[in-house]
Amino acid sequence: MADFHGPARVLAAMPPEIISSIFECLIPQPPEIGETKPVSYNQMIADEPWFNFTRCHRGLRSLCLVSRRLSQTAFPLLYRTVAVWDEKSMLLFFRTLCNNPSYGTWTRYFSCHLTLTSNAVIREFRDLIPRYLTTFSAAEGVEPMVMATGRLLVLLHGSVRDLVAGRGGERLPQIFLTFILAYLSKVETVLIQVPVSDDQEEYQVLCEQIAGISHYDAMAPESESSPRPFHSIRTLAIQGDPELLAEFEKEDCECEHDHSDVWGAQPRKYASLFASLPNLTTLEVSSDDGVWSMMPDDETWPLMPDGTNPDPFNFDKPFLPNLRHVFLHDSIAYPGDLHYLLLQAPKLETLYMAPRGDYALKASVDDNGLAEHPDSLNNGLINHGKNLRTLDVSWEDISGFVSLVGPDGRLNALPQLPSLRSLCIQLAMLYGTPQAVLETPLVDLLPPNLTELTLIDWWWHHVELIDTIPDWKVEDKVRYYQSQHHYRVQALRTLTEFAREVVARLPQLKKVVFLVQIPWTWILEGAVPLEFHFEVLKGVFQEEGIAFFVESDELADAVCLQFSLARSSIHPV
Repeated sequence: MADFHGPARVLAAMPPEIISSIFECLIPQPPEIGETKPVSYNQMIADEPWFNFTRCHRGLRSLCLVSRRLSQTAFPLLYRTVAVWDEKSMLLFFRTLCNNPSYGTWTRYFSCHLTLTSNAVIREFRDLIPRYLTTFSAAEGVEPMVMATGRLLVLLHGSVRDLVAGRGGERLPQIFLTFILAYLSKVETVLIQVPVSDDQEEYQVLCEQIAGISHYDAMAPESESSPRPFHSIRTLAIQGDPELLAEFEKEDCECEHDHSDVWGAQPRKYASLFASLPNLTTLEVSSDDGVWSMMPDDETWPLMPDGTNPDPFNFDKPFLPNLRHVFLHDSIAYPGDLHYLLLQAPKLETLYMAPRGDYALKASVDDNGLAEHPDSLNNGLINHGKNLRTLDVSWEDISGFVSLVGPDGRLNALPQLPSLRSLCIQLAMLYGTPQAVLETPLVDLLPPNLTELTLIDWWWHHVELIDTIPDWKVEDKVRYYQSQHHYRVQALRTLTEFAREVVARLPQLKKVVFLVQIPWTWILEGAVPLEFHFEVLKGVFQEEGIAFFVESDELADAVCLQFSLARSSIHPV
């Protein structure tokens, strides 16, 4: 016993500030958006995204059992980062907040990894509510949330018979999430999982209830003692159901949804939710359907916070008016879709998009030539991108929608963006074709006040190589390397001229990255390493006081491109 309690006594004797700093190292870091739900802890492997999350959470729980003093420090940290990935944990977390509303003030990050309108989720809640409802009790007080919880519990008790019989309860998962978010009065980042199929309803109940609470809160007199729901949320992450997407992508998929008309999250359907979060600045989305215009359809749009309906026909009124940062992961947005995103978010400072290949959709697009489309990304940048400070967008291929990028498939608007500081862009979007590399100096194609630049060595014809590269033999790599000699000479000459002109033309530039996506363009295995071609160029940049790096994506070890690995200058919030 003495050996067991010795370290605990030493820890307990430390100043509270040091103990708190040590314990904060155990606050779990949530996985990136788009991760599937975890398996049981015993089945996890060490490098699995949820492994460290679970271990840290267990460590904090163990510290709560050591002593009362250590528990006082560790217990609030248990609630700092909360992730619910099954119906039982969500219901019991709601029960905890009902009994102890003050616990909600400790949470800064909350994620819900359930699709709330899924039939399976609704059925599970029908089974769980009668089982646990008798353990619920609302806290005492006259605060609006406490009183609303009391009324909800009365309604739940009255509906137990129907739930046991398998009737009703379709709205309850969304109602529970609404109450949870309202109790988390200091939460800063929220992740919700949404449907990716139009066979499942969007979260109209959640949106309208949050809008109603926000409208009521805005009408009530401000009180320092009463926390204001949803006011602390700065970042909202919308995650398209990754389990269902994984099923869709299987070749032998026998999904009940049968690949419905919609395949992806639909952020535009949550316009009223965005409007209900007054301090929202960052939106992160995984697996969106690419549509960012308020298109009319047959569905009822959720009410806005003031009780009115959003106007799908009013394109002059942005539905993301205060948003500063947007990160799109595995998106099927076309360049023209990003035009509308810029239109909807006039204050946007950061735009990041990593693509998800969808060749069935791409085949349906035909721009009938190289003339610039009115809704091109290029026009969007000119008319709506003046506040952008960071731009990082890419595609695997733009065949069929060249005009939606810009004239001849190029973004020639970049020099007109004086606010842009960080740019990650494919060479194909600067020049159109490899043959044009020597026609225009690189420095003439870039924003004037850049501080960081990442050039991705990617051309649209490279997409034809993706499936074959993993099977290349040594002779295939050598043959391809030899075929690219003329291109290497052109590219290095252009980059060297850029390095000599950059200080005079782009005086704020401090870092340049050249990212190679087809390694065998520049690497001759066993003979010529990647750095060989860039030694002189690196020296020219160094003489000008600019850091230069060359990196390579190892496509030889992957079947498809991992564009997300190319983001050296942008990290989602």
